[in-house]
Amino acid sequence: MKTIACVVLLAAALTSAGFTQDPAETSPEKAAVIANDRLYEAAYANADVEALVDFFSEDADYTTEDGRTFSGRAEIEGAIRAGLTANRGSKLAINAETVRALGPESVLEKGSTTVTAKDGETSGALYTAIHVQKDGQWKINQLIESSLPQLTPRDRLVEFAWLVGDWEEIDKTDDLSVLSVYSWARGGNFLTRSVTVKRAGDVTLEGWQIIGWDPIEERIRSWTFDSEGGFAEGYFTRQGSRWLLRETGVAPDGSRTSADDTITKMSEDRFTWESNNRTFDGDPQPSIGRIEISRVKKGN
Repeated sequence: MKTIACVVLLAAALTSAGFTQDPAETSPEKAAVIANDRLYEAAYANADVEALVDFFSEDADYTTEDGRTFSGRAEIEGAIRAGLTANRGSKLAINAETVRALGPESVLEKGSTTVTAKDGETSGALYTAIHVQKDGQWKINQLIESSLPQLTPRDRLVEFAWLVGDWEEIDKTDDLSVLSVYSWARGGNFLTRSVTVKRAGDVTLEGWQIIGWDPIEERIRSWTFDSEGGFAEGYFTRQGSRWLLRETGVAPDGSRTSADDTITKMSEDRFTWESNNRTFDGDPQPSIGRIEISRVKKGN
């Protein structure tokens, strides 16, 4: 594998960032592995090769996802040093899925890791690690990595799965309603949305949106069309329970439009929408304040 992944998986053996459990149920063995995680992360941040190598037992084995094996501290040190040299300033993120005691002197750990380089490029893998107690200290004795499963376009869109269903916004003062229906397209690799705007019960506008994964830009994008002839496209950026859609479009008369729309998930049945930085042929337009949208319950 690449040197960056070497460092990722070596670090992973000591993980538990992302592993949580009731302190009262944490065994001494697991607590020791977790403590080592914190120390390893500090050594990684400082690019301290000697400290990193010291986490491994003298007879440790490390197997990469492409089948290469490093046996003993000397070989593992070479892998760590090469990885740190090639990827200065990178950050390590660790996700331990399970940490289980095999016996009084051994612990099995499984999970995944990600290293983010200074330029934003990421690399990661799955890992299985066995920690053993040597002279009163816990050391990594065996580490095996494997490739992350290939994500499908649908996997990339899982963060929007909560939107599937019918949603409605009602403005009683203007006798206006907006119904949005989100559903998976055939094959499950795109999310579609149909929009119907009614005033006093009459349909005044319809729209359609397709949300999908862009493998070239490596981010989620959307395409939107309306019944009057306008269309737009944009990209989503996620921040926790908020999604920002930066969108540019064309009005039916050829005018250029742009806007920054924000969706904020409040619960499984409620979200808010607002639109800022709006322009029309380059001229600033008024923002649209936060609007609350609720899921339409079955039987309503």
